Amino acid sequence: MTSIRELAADFLRDHESKKLVAGQHDWHYYRGGDGDPVLLLTGGAGIGIAWLDLAPALSPRFRTLAVDFPPLIETCDEVIDGLVAVLDTEGVEQTHVVGQSAGGMFAELLSRRAPERIRSLTLTSTGLYGPEDVDRLRMRVDTAGNTPWTQARESVRTALRSIWGDTEDAEFWIEQIEAVTDPAGSAGAVLSYQRMLQLAERVDEIMAGPSWQGPTLILRADDDPLITTTHTERLLTLHPDCEYRTIPTGGHSLLISRPTEYISAVTEFLSAT
Repeated sequence: MTSIRELAADFLRDHESKKLVAGQHDWHYYRGGDGDPVLLLTGGAGIGIAWLDLAPALSPRFRTLAVDFPPLIETCDEVIDGLVAVLDTEGVEQTHVVGQSAGGMFAELLSRRAPERIRSLTLTSTGLYGPEDVDRLRMRVDTAGNTPWTQARESVRTALRSIWGDTEDAEFWIEQIEAVTDPAGSAGAVLSYQRMLQLAERVDEIMAGPSWQGPTLILRADDDPLITTTHTERLLTLHPDCEYRTIPTGGHSLLISRPTEYISAVTEFLSAT
């Protein structure tokens, strides 16, 4: 069985590391494969290498752009500015977009800012936050700002080990995430929650605005502990003609818990559009 470090080595071998400056931030992304472009937007710590399973599966037919999110970005609008800059730099006029968790929320915003640049949307384990999330996210912002980084760092380690246990996979992902989050420290954690808070506070504006109506796949697990059916139903309202698929169990990270089903669903949808 291929180890996580072997998969990562293959990913880095087959994907060119690229950098650009957009606004006040340095953007980094991985480019690999040939064919129709696919912009890959992850959640969590926002690291492009998180797509080390999906990107190789797409590369025979698609050119993938797996983006790292700069940790010190203050606003969602700056995120979208950076994503548009990546497309411009790559000469991409129109792209498929796959967004997981927070990446799916940014994919929705990108489709509003630049609908002409979108060929399809794949939104997985995601939705739109709303008024029910505001108090919780404000508390997260306050907690992140008042928690010493060493303590917050240990909480991240504990959370990752709850997924993978004391395995090589856990140690690999801890290394990847700490490489991104340590330089930003508590400030990065605060801004991450602030961006989610901005989305929750803007939900009425998002729901009222015209939504992108092209090919859309929405995929979620019924037992997702982080994205509620209310969050997902907002997306279903915005994309009434979407293809909607659910998996009974799998939690929040289907690419981890159900990799074969996840990769099959995404590749089939992209190949059909």
